[in-house]
Amino acid sequence: MLRKIFRLITIFLGILIIISILYYFTLSTEPIIIKIPQGSTGKEIAKILHENKLILNKDVFLFLSDLTGSTKKFQSGTYKFNQKMNLLKIIYMLRKGQTLKIKITIPEGYTSEQIAELIEQKGLGKKEKFLEIVKKNKLEGYLFPETYFFEPDITEEKIVTTMKQEFEKKFSEEFKNRAKEIGMSVHQVVTLASIIEKEAKLDEERDIISGVFHNRLKKGWLLESCATVRYALKKYKDKLTYKDIKFESPYNTYLKYGLPPGPICNPGLKSIKAALYPAKTDLMFFFTKGEGTHEFSKYYKEHVEGQKK
Repeated sequence: MLRKIFRLITIFLGILIIISILYYFTLSTEPIIIKIPQGSTGKEIAKILHENKLILNKDVFLFLSDLTGSTKKFQSGTYKFNQKMNLLKIIYMLRKGQTLKIKITIPEGYTSEQIAELIEQKGLGKKEKFLEIVKKNKLEGYLFPETYFFEPDITEEKIVTTMKQEFEKKFSEEFKNRAKEIGMSVHQVVTLASIIEKEAKLDEERDIISGVFHNRLKKGWLLESCATVRYALKKYKDKLTYKDIKFESPYNTYLKYGLPPGPICNPGLKSIKAALYPAKTDLMFFFTKGEGTHEFSKYYKEHVEGQKK
């Protein structure tokens, strides 16, 4: 009798295993995106998961959540799961807040316009809305170039705030003190750094270019930066014409003395450091030789002759 019962149990368990295996192979590994609203209870989360066929039994989910002390630690946000994920993995992700993030890398020297286009391409917001916030708060130059991970439903305001906060973290007290030491405001430093960012292609030339600009500012000379003209023209031109450098704009440093009214792009840390710590040099001129390198000179005559070579 016992042998018969044991055989029946074995057959029953075997059938269960076969059904489980067959069911497992019907599940999809396709990502399922779900949103857990702020303040959702364990039961509400279980309902969302069950409706999306991510869990078979809501009570088992709630039991395991309570058992692991996770129920009250679940975090809201947008998550990416699939049907083959085991229950404990789902609970772990909800507890740790491992939400879906979209990676976006902002290159050094991007203008706010370029950043806005990138954000729209990534589906993180609208270009016009982003630019409206940036322009209203005069944040060109203060959107720190970095790699960010944003949730899909993030607002344009939150993106701007995050990038501005990153700038504030990077522009340390040491930098603020150094700015005072060289007689510049933070805004002036960022403005100069943005010009250096656009002019320099090689890291080893950043502080030299900065040194040239500092020297010209001290002597009351025009900066004559082609990068500022391109910003004023609102379009990139490899070679500027005589007409271009006569284009009337407060940003045209071929016509206006001193620094322009504000940054012409969003500079990276290396250019900010270069603006604060220029090379000690008596150089006054430079021009692009090609492939990102520059030729520097002390005298105008040398500068002109160098360009003829």
